[in-house]
Amino acid sequence: MDWLAKIWFVVSIAIIFIILSTDPKSSISGAGGNQLSTIFSSASEGQKFIKRLNWILITVFFLVTVSLSYFD
Repeated sequence: MDWLAKIWFVVSIAIIFIILSTDPKSSISGAGGNQLSTIFSSASEGQKFIKRLNWILITVFFLVTVSLSYFD
């Protein structure tokens, strides 16, 4: 397994781990079932960081996948 395939594998495991370890219900901090307030509720800084990290990893995964198909 070359280094590009190792990076692809590590990034894919990281994406799976982040998706499975985050609870989508905990990101909603609305008041007692009021759906209108949950639509406009903002995420905390930690949740924003996890979302950004996940999207960065997804972008890296896509680029490495394209690179693997191009170079192999």
